[in-house]
Amino acid sequence: MKEDIRILIVDDDELIRETVRTFLEKEGYAVLEAEDGTAGLRSIQQEKPDLIILDRLMPGIDGVKVCHAIKQDRILRHIPILMTTSMGRQEDIIQGLEAGADDYIVKPIDEAVFMARVRTLLRGARLFKTLEAEKRDLLAILDISNAITSSLDSREVLYSIVKKISEIINVARCSIVRIDTNADKGYVVASNEDPNIFNLTIELDKYPEIREVLESKQVLVVNDIHRDPIVEPVRDNLEAINIHSLLVLPVIMKQNVIGTILLRTARRGTSFDEREIQFCQIVANASANALINAALFESMELANIHLERLATTDGLTGIFNHRYFYKRLDEEFNRAERYSTPLSVIMLDVDNFKDINDTHGHRTGDRILKELAVLLKTRVRKSDIVARYGGDEFIILLPQTDRKGAECEAGRVVEAIVNHRFESINGEKVIISHGISTHPDVNVQTVDDLVGIADRGLYSNKAEHRRVLATARK
Repeated sequence: MKEDIRILIVDDDELIRETVRTFLEKEGYAVLEAEDGTAGLRSIQQEKPDLIILDRLMPGIDGVKVCHAIKQDRILRHIPILMTTSMGRQEDIIQGLEAGADDYIVKPIDEAVFMARVRTLLRGARLFKTLEAEKRDLLAILDISNAITSSLDSREVLYSIVKKISEIINVARCSIVRIDTNADKGYVVASNEDPNIFNLTIELDKYPEIREVLESKQVLVVNDIHRDPIVEPVRDNLEAINIHSLLVLPVIMKQNVIGTILLRTARRGTSFDEREIQFCQIVANASANALINAALFESMELANIHLERLATTDGLTGIFNHRYFYKRLDEEFNRAERYSTPLSVIMLDVDNFKDINDTHGHRTGDRILKELAVLLKTRVRKSDIVARYGGDEFIILLPQTDRKGAECEAGRVVEAIVNHRFESINGEKVIISHGISTHPDVNVQTVDDLVGIADRGLYSNKAEHRRVLATARK
């Protein structure tokens, strides 16, 4: 549209400016004016017009100097310049062209010749812009292809795709959405707004534009949300976040839509052009394998998390197991020795666990152990490690805790267990024995010493409970 093309007239002669403006406005062009070279340069830098009509002779900075300044600017050098002058000498024309002017016209200006040259220069400028845009697209596609083939990190690849799209096309938000197998949910696996977004769940009922693409398997262009009935259910929501146009492209693998590339823009009245759509289609086709890899990566990540949980936790109680406890004990013991900080261990045992099993059954015994694990977890500090040591024995690792601190924590834990009502054994009391050990201590030279002393303290406490019980029965 001609009104979108802006032409700047730089001339110190007001009559010439008025004449040229009349020619241009008659053809529907938007016209800017500057009365000398200084004002012209300032306007060129601010407005970046599509064409400059530049007078050769002006006071101060003349047309040749303005040409030199424009052509030395990396951003402005591609703007075409039509130089005008009353001097028709060959050397003046050559000087103007060598300074960077793209064409030359001698005053008085003939309207037909002038407009023909204007149209020619604008046609060349459009062609140049198209070639530059296609060059950027090709380089972007090359960058995306390199990212897909050179990185094993699917999250990194997907983010580089949306980032590159947002650089090429003026969009507010660009996201890649992986589609769930039952097509009820989607997962935002990449967004140009935040590189940390991955597998953000969205309800597809709130995205009718994605629903449409899933059903049609075709590109969806919504140039104006106020005119397209597809987005009517969510129009107010889009308006609230200043979104006025959408482009949604399917990512297809073996005839199935496995995801979409969703572009949302704030621009009004400007359609997505064919170049932008073709560029995004190429990217969507290239994204299919990356999206598949993201799904595989997620399933492998979940599997690894599950395996790690199995390797470090007790299957019955859900707290850490014997193996993980010793791994952390080695780490904390080495740290305590290196920095001369205290380290304590509390070992606990259910004195009457055999009686509980014999009276109520092993399933009830298992429930008691689970309840004990919960009680222990909720009574210790976040930095402490609670583990099932074996059978009905539990152990607590207390970093940076001296003997007094360990005794206080053991007292809290034992009191909580004694006062807890275990419904599965009709409120019968669970009797707990415990032992404590602390490093540094002359008798603690290794991790085995630390655990051994706590274990012996446990059995000493258990023996004391038996003596007290036997005395009470007499």
